[in-house]
Amino acid sequence: MRRARVSLAAALVAVSWALCAVSAASAAEPPPIQATAAVLMDTDTRAVLFDRNMHARRPIASTTKVMTALLALEHADQAADVTVSASVLSIEGSNVGLKPGDVVRMGDLLPSLLLASGNDAAVAIAEHIGGSIAGFADMMNVRAAELGAHDSHFTNPHGLYDPKHCSSAYDLGLITSEAFRHPRFAELVGSKTAEVQLPSAPEGVVQLVNHNKLLWRADFVDGVKTGFVKESGHCLIASGSRNGWRLIAVVLDSPDMYADAKALLDYGFAAFSRHVYARAGDAVGQAPVKAGKLSRVPAVAEWTLAAVTGPGVAEDCRLEVRLEKLTAPLRKGARVGMARLVSAGGEVIAASPLVAGEAVPRSWLKIIAAWLFRSAAAIAVFVFSVRTCAKIVKARRRRRRLLATQSSGSYPGGPRSG
Repeated sequence: MRRARVSLAAALVAVSWALCAVSAASAAEPPPIQATAAVLMDTDTRAVLFDRNMHARRPIASTTKVMTALLALEHADQAADVTVSASVLSIEGSNVGLKPGDVVRMGDLLPSLLLASGNDAAVAIAEHIGGSIAGFADMMNVRAAELGAHDSHFTNPHGLYDPKHCSSAYDLGLITSEAFRHPRFAELVGSKTAEVQLPSAPEGVVQLVNHNKLLWRADFVDGVKTGFVKESGHCLIASGSRNGWRLIAVVLDSPDMYADAKALLDYGFAAFSRHVYARAGDAVGQAPVKAGKLSRVPAVAEWTLAAVTGPGVAEDCRLEVRLEKLTAPLRKGARVGMARLVSAGGEVIAASPLVAGEAVPRSWLKIIAAWLFRSAAAIAVFVFSVRTCAKIVKARRRRRRLLATQSSGSYPGGPRSG
């Protein structure tokens, strides 16, 4: 009986181990998502960890607003007042109730754009920054090209359907990765709610609720944006972070966008790992500085440099540091070089500007000492040159006198006998 119990316990342990093994194996397998197009991307390196039709050009609905937010963060003061024009009256879809003539802070328009997906907020932002919808769309297209988002063409800041307005899962991943370089963007898209001041609201204050319901379904999810029009189907850009590592999942035209995006994020964290070579704020070298009170300054990485390893992504990388020639005075945060993470095949996996970790004031003592040294060196060269020239002149004179004496038949020491 006892032996039977032991055998039964052993069998249960074996079964449990087998189930764990199957579970682990399935977690490392790409999930069977339903989206027409999708991508899973590492935020820092932009490495693609999963791809389904990621370059297919499609309508993208309100996920457009990530690019709108990026330009707002790059080109507008968050404390700036924005005057709402009559253009908002003709905008359909989700709105936050802006009225012509309203004066709203840019810092209140951004949460209205990203959490409540306000199309009227998108128009107000676009006209304030670009002068017009068309002018802002031009800026969107220029910025997309700079980021390498070559599948994209924007005609508006909100994503309402236009046959010429399109992007791809891959491009949205690139644009979102760039937006995450701004702490304010990360703060907003990770917020479930926000309170903003809008003049047209009954009490001047509105409580916004984020449209991204995945924030409530998984603790590790920290953004970013939903989108829907009939032509695009349900779209979602979702981000998740574990141990300081953020992944971005983009699903376009999905019958269950939340399940698809979460499955991709779970897969990414289960199947891949990240090796950090330098974190943002880490000193990766010492840059020499001329004429400063410090002869060297810490060269600090502005962005995290990391490589992802896993199925189809196995990088043997090296960190290359290039420092510029610097002269004091040097302010803290000034550009001092560039760090690059390079694969064994020579491909640049990631790059980060290097900035001065502290300020370096000018050293007048060193400047004067250097001036005195240069002056002394110049004087020494001058004296040496004068003496050398004098010796040459004397030698030439002696040679001339000798030649003159020889030509006249007289030689030193008296006449020469025949």
